[in-house]
Amino acid sequence: MLRHSAFFMLKAGNGAEEMLWMTKGSAYMRFTCPSVRALDFGTDLFGGSTVLAETKPWKRTPRWRSHMEGPPSSYDVALHLDFDDQAGIDDYNKDDVHHEVAVYNAAVCQGEYTARIDWWYDGEPLITRDAVRHAAMFLWDDGVDEASKTKALDDVRRLGDQTGVQRLTIGTNVGTLLTDYDWILDVELPDPDTTKGFLASDAYADAMRSLAGVTKHEWTARMSHAMHGL
Repeated sequence: MLRHSAFFMLKAGNGAEEMLWMTKGSAYMRFTCPSVRALDFGTDLFGGSTVLAETKPWKRTPRWRSHMEGPPSSYDVALHLDFDDQAGIDDYNKDDVHHEVAVYNAAVCQGEYTARIDWWYDGEPLITRDAVRHAAMFLWDDGVDEASKTKALDDVRRLGDQTGVQRLTIGTNVGTLLTDYDWILDVELPDPDTTKGFLASDAYADAMRSLAGVTKHEWTARMSHAMHGL
């Protein structure tokens, strides 16, 4: 299955109403573009970028100084679309409803922060309705060798052994856009409480520390959302 994943970050001042219309538009695309095999979407369970409003900009580490610390917040809205092949994505990109939804999303989101990746995985659609998806996209740091990448990915795969993790998948980008991320971590968990514990665990912190040395960690794009699969 070829999946297109995209994370969106709202512009300041936008919130629940804008996210509702974004998710409605995402769901509608499942029925307007025949090449879409399956679709999942959701909003961040733990506040997304809205938590930034709780801390004044001059009191938090800016993104350009947070290489080891990571991003200052999570993203707000996620969209995952599954296709049989590249031709399916090409048809989706030509779809009129997709264009209408994209125009609205561009109006309410910070387009320069939108995170995208196209990636293959095996089996049926990675969607378990009402379970939680924690997903994070990463960019390799410049000059990192293959051995270092392999070690970091092995560290990440060990998260699949943590209590509550139902499935862990790693996907590599096959897209061609300059804005594409390099790879994605996709974790399925049963509920928000288990997800919160997973993200607060020493094992997750150790994995992120490992990645901070080989990725542009400050640009990591992450989200945890309930799956609304169609």
